[in-house]
Amino acid sequence: MKILQVTDLHLAPRGLVKFGADPHERLAAVIAHINARHADAALCVFTGDLVDAGDRPSYEDLRAYLEPLTVPYKLILGNHDRRAEFLGVFPETALSSGGFVQSAQDIGDARVILLDSLAEGRIEGELDTVRLGWLKAQLAEAAGRPALVFLHHPPLKIGIPMLDPVALSNPQPFLDVLNGHDEVVHVFFGHVHRSVHGTASGVPFTAQRGLSIQFALELDAVVNGADAAPPSYGIILVEDGRVVVHEQTLLSGWPRYDMGTGVRIDPV
Repeated sequence: MKILQVTDLHLAPRGLVKFGADPHERLAAVIAHINARHADAALCVFTGDLVDAGDRPSYEDLRAYLEPLTVPYKLILGNHDRRAEFLGVFPETALSSGGFVQSAQDIGDARVILLDSLAEGRIEGELDTVRLGWLKAQLAEAAGRPALVFLHHPPLKIGIPMLDPVALSNPQPFLDVLNGHDEVVHVFFGHVHRSVHGTASGVPFTAQRGLSIQFALELDAVVNGADAAPPSYGIILVEDGRVVVHEQTLLSGWPRYDMGTGVRIDPV
């Protein structure tokens, strides 16, 4: 089974280039690449910060970009999103109790769970008792099958002083849920604009850099730096009890060579 993760699109008004990145160009490139290379994927999950300012025109642009996507997709929200504006453009979106953009579905022998960690008006995320209760119910229904959990905010500190204060607030209740459910085999998130891997309460996690700029890797000080790194998305392979995550980078300009002849083929 193949699942794709795209995160931190930050779609803004057309023509607006921030920190060297055109979000429209990047999203169009990713959609085209997925259609060309990964049309066999079972699902593509967009893990939040879909647009930059939570505005309806940007969500309308997003919907237009998603029309040609040949892979089934699900959208969850990040701190830059706004539920009311989003739902006005995507009214068919499944909601959990409390009106949260959360859903779960079984794909193959795995359960895919999408969490809404948006706390309206705040940068940091939140999972209250209602959302955590819903998560527990979805895990109970997994009935021993492997579960993959997706959300926008990281549920732990990643060691970057600029980002740690705006992660998931009060993450311990979420980590307690992980501790109590062996079904969870991997957690995926965005928000940090970097590729980061590790474990949380013994559960492996992966953060994708995504489509927007990359925050600077500064571990000792708060530095508001950003790299105009190329966009990327995740390719998640789930089979026979293993989870493997690849990062696909686009628009990098890196040359590719034939390993037999040493001849340059073309930029990737």
